[in-house]
Amino acid sequence: MTSPYAGQFPDFEQFMIGLLTPIATTVSALPATASQITLPLIWVRTTGGTLDHNAITYQAKVRAAVFHSTRQQAQTMAIQVRDAFLNASAARFNGVLVDYVEEIAAAEPRFSAPNLRRSRGTSEFPDLDPLHQMVELAFAIDARRQ
Repeated sequence: MTSPYAGQFPDFEQFMIGLLTPIATTVSALPATASQITLPLIWVRTTGGTLDHNAITYQAKVRAAVFHSTRQQAQTMAIQVRDAFLNASAARFNGVLVDYVEEIAAAEPRFSAPNLRRSRGTSEFPDLDPLHQMVELAFAIDARRQ
């Protein structure tokens, strides 16, 4: 479908990196190894989205995972992240005009009991390191072509 409107929809991950970097280091991809992670850290990603019927506005579904040394610190920083998102409505930030932002339900991180796969000779255990504390937030961001 070709739109009669000029411009492209914003790169929502780059928008979030610019929005949240003043709070903490913000990335769209996690480092390859845990030893490369420096806390605090915010991991942002676009998880989907929809185009309105006039092809004017795109509503991106996004997530921000906040990592800190303790759960309490992660929760405190998550409040700052939430405020930054909700204050981005009807504002221009790094060249992106955001029409509307709302918090949406984030799927709970899934926890599975440790599995033992004897047939392959491998063991799989979830990361239970108490230093890796995370709070996940999800938002819907509406923006028009820029």
